[in-house]
Amino acid sequence: MRNENIVITRYQIGLIASIVGATGLILGIVGFLWQGSFTTFIISSLIVGGLGTALWALMTPSEFRAFIQGRQVRQSISSVFAALLLLGIVILAYGLAQRAVISMDMTIDNQYTLSDTTRQILRRVTRPMQITGFYSPRGVAFREIDDQFWRQYEEESGGLITRRYVDPDVEPGLRSQFQVVNEGEVFLSFVNPDGSLDMPSTQIVPRENGQERDMSQTISRMLIAGSVTVYFEVGHGEYDPEDSTQQGLSRINLGIQQSGLITLPLSLPELAASGGRIPDDASALIFARPQTDLSEAEVIVLDDYLQRGGSLFIMADAVFVDNPFLQENGIFSQYLWNNFGLRPLDAIVVDPPMGVRTPVDIQSAAVFTGNPIASRLDSDTAQLQFNIVRPIQINTTPPANTTNGQIILSSDQSFAERNLIAFGQSNTINFDDGQDIRGPFATVAWADNQATGAKLLLTGDADFATNGLVVVGGNSILFTDGLVWLSGFADQLNFGVQFFGSTAPFMFASGQQLDFIAFLTVFLIPGVVLLSGLAIWYRRVRA
Repeated sequence: MRNENIVITRYQIGLIASIVGATGLILGIVGFLWQGSFTTFIISSLIVGGLGTALWALMTPSEFRAFIQGRQVRQSISSVFAALLLLGIVILAYGLAQRAVISMDMTIDNQYTLSDTTRQILRRVTRPMQITGFYSPRGVAFREIDDQFWRQYEEESGGLITRRYVDPDVEPGLRSQFQVVNEGEVFLSFVNPDGSLDMPSTQIVPRENGQERDMSQTISRMLIAGSVTVYFEVGHGEYDPEDSTQQGLSRINLGIQQSGLITLPLSLPELAASGGRIPDDASALIFARPQTDLSEAEVIVLDDYLQRGGSLFIMADAVFVDNPFLQENGIFSQYLWNNFGLRPLDAIVVDPPMGVRTPVDIQSAAVFTGNPIASRLDSDTAQLQFNIVRPIQINTTPPANTTNGQIILSSDQSFAERNLIAFGQSNTINFDDGQDIRGPFATVAWADNQATGAKLLLTGDADFATNGLVVVGGNSILFTDGLVWLSGFADQLNFGVQFFGSTAPFMFASGQQLDFIAFLTVFLIPGVVLLSGLAIWYRRVRA
């Protein structure tokens, strides 16, 4: 076996040191331009680059001087540093663009640009707010889609609105605090001066019409929260807004409050007895199935309120007691007929084709869309369900300055059963010529007085709004949109009808994909070209 000695010359050491030095300096400079600060890796690269260059000068001083002083070398150095400068500019521009979150809407119809209406709403924001979205790793794609919109709110508000994304699997405490139920739920909260979230102000952002409309409406509701008050009349045995049983109204009461409105009880008999009046801050007064009719003194109190532009939401159910509410020939019924051209009849609607369990537990047969209340109702997909509903008579020639109309109708095969005594005692339903009336009938109607601003929404049933039925079909839509119309809440929102897509643009890349693209275009491709040029130059210098 022959032993061979390995000899390493100064020239070879200098060659290796020059390569190590150049590589270290390039990595350090490029890394600093990319990060914008000195990290452990960058500092280590610069140290290695400096030591390599010093060792190169020490081992082969003549070649190092030739590298520094030679004309060909100087030209090569200029080319190398020009390439490094260009690479640095590209890296710096990309880093600034990424940190600035620059967005460009390339769609023809500007689907990803905030509307003028949203900008007007954001100009009213004076208190910091935070968008909190809950997305697990399974929902990253949805987060990236939503972020295209949420980041615009941050920019347009000048930083008053910020955004934070939370993985509910990693932070179960926050998930519990926000009561997150589904993937991708988004919440909006005011931010306290100490940076914490004002949790009582937190509202969930509904996901119905599109990112912009949903978010802008939520912001607007929070800005006007506490400025709209709705009263429940409680002096005539109405359904209780605090009752959480099937016959209670706790669900709609909570929904009203979560929308930023204030709800309070009001006793009309007490006001009439004391000579009081309905408060000026009452945006609407709700009658949810009163048992007994109003007195003349109570009607006077209501008239004063309506003359001041008040609004009434009357749910007039069929009740089988003496002196029932809104009896056809009663004082209050006559007042509504004379002033709004509406009144419920002393009857119940029987509609066998639309019956759910019985011919009197019926669904809506048709929707008349001549009023904003019905804009979201559809007789096919959002049918309403009533439990013993009274027909409503509409005067086609209403009083002066008043317009009225129907919203929900029964079918052509319906009829009005007028013998309420027989129905109440034995549940008897028979069509009697000369007494009962052929349909169709209005079961929900509206009226509006342009002179005073008074509004009336009249339904022949109250059960549709109870906890047991409000979740059925379009029941919640009727109540919600009806109250919005009565209270003027929609006018305060001031958000035009529009729709923004909930899918990604045709060209879309996630943050990880953008970083990979940046690595290819900023590092790998220019780096390969630069190293190839250095290798060719080095061989020519050595030749």
